[in-house]
Amino acid sequence: MAPFPARISAPFLAAVFLVAVASAGASRAGEPASLRPLIRSGEKAPAFTLSDLKGKRVAYRPEGGKPSLVVFWSAFCPLCRELTPSLNDIARRYGSSVRIVSVNLDGKRFSNAVQSFVRESGVSYPVLYDDIRGDLFIASDPYGIEKTPTAVLVDAAGTVRATFVAEGVRGLSSEFERIVGGLKKGTGVKK
Repeated sequence: MAPFPARISAPFLAAVFLVAVASAGASRAGEPASLRPLIRSGEKAPAFTLSDLKGKRVAYRPEGGKPSLVVFWSAFCPLCRELTPSLNDIARRYGSSVRIVSVNLDGKRFSNAVQSFVRESGVSYPVLYDDIRGDLFIASDPYGIEKTPTAVLVDAAGTVRATFVAEGVRGLSSEFERIVGGLKKGTGVKK
């Protein structure tokens, strides 16, 4: 095996290093949506328009005048199934004072499984299918979603107040009460 030539390795490694540093230095706002880490508290929540279970286009605008909970999930995810009764409870207790927007990541090809789960679970809030535009998912990529379930609590002004990922959704109901209670009282509680 021939040794790697020293005169090629130094410039080559320097070029690789510079490309890596330049790539890592991109700002969050300028990053392609698919490379974004999970959205954080204090960031503006992205708006999106997706199709619901019946094919109707539904627009989500985060700054809609009331807090919202955007939930990214899969019908094949056990934790997502476990979360659904808590979401149903939140929807019943808060009614129209809070928006719950459910974004399914399974895609329309699994619509029978998704619709069956939604029907059996008694879901009363909007369920939307995430869709692909170019190489990116319209809703989940701008939010930096990598795991299901992920729930994002957004205040009435469209600012993210908290995120709950995978196992963390088990505490969603109590945290939701605390944060939404603070937002309603004007305390602006942040997690």
